[in-house]
Amino acid sequence: MSEGISEVIKGAKSFSRSIKVLQLIADQGQPPSLGDLLESSELTRPTLYRVLSALEAEGLILRNGNKRYKLGSRLVSLAHRALAQTDIRDAARGTLEQLRDTLGETVHLAICNRNELVYIDKIESLELVRMSSSIGTRVPFHSSAVGKAFLAALDSTKAHALIDSLPMSPMTEHSGTSKESLKSYLKQVKSQGYSFESEENEKGIVCFGAAILNANRQPEASVSVSVPKFRLKEDHNDYTVSLMAACEAISRELGWIE
Repeated sequence: MSEGISEVIKGAKSFSRSIKVLQLIADQGQPPSLGDLLESSELTRPTLYRVLSALEAEGLILRNGNKRYKLGSRLVSLAHRALAQTDIRDAARGTLEQLRDTLGETVHLAICNRNELVYIDKIESLELVRMSSSIGTRVPFHSSAVGKAFLAALDSTKAHALIDSLPMSPMTEHSGTSKESLKSYLKQVKSQGYSFESEENEKGIVCFGAAILNANRQPEASVSVSVPKFRLKEDHNDYTVSLMAACEAISRELGWIE
């Protein structure tokens, strides 16, 4: 192996480790210590220390007074720039704001990221009781309305292959963990045009979801309307009709033709 190729491989491994450590820090409920990261990363102490030092030098992470690590301001800036360059967010914003105003409830916009989704926009409810979610939150396919809507909009072969790769870990005691049940439910979602989940992703919250399609008739993103269970109206059409109309309007703007 030539010296040049060897250096490229070493660089790729180093980059991969850095991304892994960044994700571990981001996923912690509170800033992790060096010991926490040693346990979760499975890296050796010297390797982990080199990765952390490099990330800290670039402003991607920082250590607080308790020598615990958290994401740095440079990473936040990069994230905001990435969101600003996401066309679907710009295309959908006005329609989703109208949807929030019509229903009075929180609206999320999510895109696919490998075997999960990520919220790239959130239009807050005007009510006092709101959801704890935020932009950048990672959302499982199997326990969320946005995930089920996105899966149902895929070709069934692709959807089933994706489901087979999912860990199906329960988010709450109400989360479904059967892959076969999820595959079966997608048929209903395709038929009615929207998905539904009750306290599967967050206790006390009910969500309705629908997909946004692009010009190739493939799911580009998905939208959810999230309602505290105590505020849920008996007639679900009060939510689903407006939700599906909003997603159809955004889809048409992206070039989708029925």
